[in-house]
Amino acid sequence: MGWGFEVEWISFFFFFVAAVTHLMFFVVESILFQRKGGHTVFKIKETDHEAVKIWAFNQGFYNLFLSLGMFLGLYFVLRLQVVLAGAMTGFCGVSMVGAGLVLWFSAPHLRRAALVQLVPPLLGLLFVLGHVTKYL
Repeated sequence: MGWGFEVEWISFFFFFVAAVTHLMFFVVESILFQRKGGHTVFKIKETDHEAVKIWAFNQGFYNLFLSLGMFLGLYFVLRLQVVLAGAMTGFCGVSMVGAGLVLWFSAPHLRRAALVQLVPPLLGLLFVLGHVTKYL
């Protein structure tokens, strides 16, 4: 029983948004935050900036790799390699949602950022589930 429309392209859209979002996180954390005055990006004290720069740099690359993994999964979608596409988009999507949930529960003042991080991949995963149910 399907949903009556091609939900795999809706999931593709949300996964694409998640990949672009995590690519932007990389730019913010690993490039912009590293510059002088970068402390304003995350609204931290200038005196704390030097101490946390390396953590932000590392976190940015984590986001870059998730983004690249999701883009690779979407490439496999376009190539109709469904097993590879499912593995890549599924793993990256669940990782993004998981990291967003950790942020949601560990830093209540950053819940808006957590939603930006977790909603697109979550919607992508839900629409993929809707797509897969057509074949069960």
